[in-house]
Amino acid sequence: MKIAKAIRDAYNSAKGEYERLSEEVCAKLEPEVSAKGWFFISRLKQLESFALKLETGRVDDPRRMEDFFASTIIVPTLIQVSVAEQYLESIYEVHARRPSNDESTHKKASDFVFDDLRLYLTRRATATGRNDDLQGVIFEVQIKTILQYAWGIASHDLIYKTDNVSWPKERIAFQVKAMLEHAEIAIAEAERLADSPAISKKDQETASTLEIIHAIRGFWGAERLPRDVKRLAESILRVMKICDMKSDELEAVLTKEKQRIGVLPTNLSPYAFLIQALAHNTDLDFKAKLTSGRNRRTKILIHDDMDLPAWMREPNEKIICV
Repeated sequence: MKIAKAIRDAYNSAKGEYERLSEEVCAKLEPEVSAKGWFFISRLKQLESFALKLETGRVDDPRRMEDFFASTIIVPTLIQVSVAEQYLESIYEVHARRPSNDESTHKKASDFVFDDLRLYLTRRATATGRNDDLQGVIFEVQIKTILQYAWGIASHDLIYKTDNVSWPKERIAFQVKAMLEHAEIAIAEAERLADSPAISKKDQETASTLEIIHAIRGFWGAERLPRDVKRLAESILRVMKICDMKSDELEAVLTKEKQRIGVLPTNLSPYAFLIQALAHNTDLDFKAKLTSGRNRRTKILIHDDMDLPAWMREPNEKIICV
């Protein structure tokens, strides 16, 4: 594409300034965004894209194109979008926001066009005075969810910056956007939707797992439990199935083991304590249960901190020792 010298000169005169702004903003945002478990990407507008945007007539000052430098913060779900926005507001001045608010939209209910949140920011003065000439220079930060970002990447060449126009391809792209928007809402509102009579159900596996979670929360303090209590409960449930135990029997088994040794060990996880409790429980033959042909795929984990009978230290395909 032929680009006029005046446009090339305008681009080159602005580029150095935005490169310095990019370095500063990326050095600030990238590590902090990553530490939050989000993703960060950035780019400087290329010459051809710069020229094409000028030709739209929507840029008043070619040397102050608001998205010459732009970045994107990608968060897991819609719930984190406002969190990311508040984070940016805490370190930069907000020059503009698009959309201007979340309560109104220019879209019809039947439209599924691009409408991700975009903030137009300016840096604040620094205590060192370094790069003070960049104060007031606007840059763009888009905040997207993972699904919004994935849709943008997957459909970009169908809708934007292409050498052709195809109504069917654009139709497909926006149909997909509609489906993803529905998925986003379902994820964000899962807590409330879960109470709906149409879906508020549970199978026996879920009921047993919930009972186990209730029991272990009552037996151990929160500081002794992992963040992923569900996975712990599922591991315990698999072991209990070997022993034909009901979930409402768990607390009694744990209590009996605590009484046997006189203390609740701090060096054993809830899983390890249960294995130890089962190994010493005289009301069930744990060895027979474990070595029977049932539950062939279920194995248990043991280690040296556990107080176990000698037979559990012998080679056994159902026991993993670390």
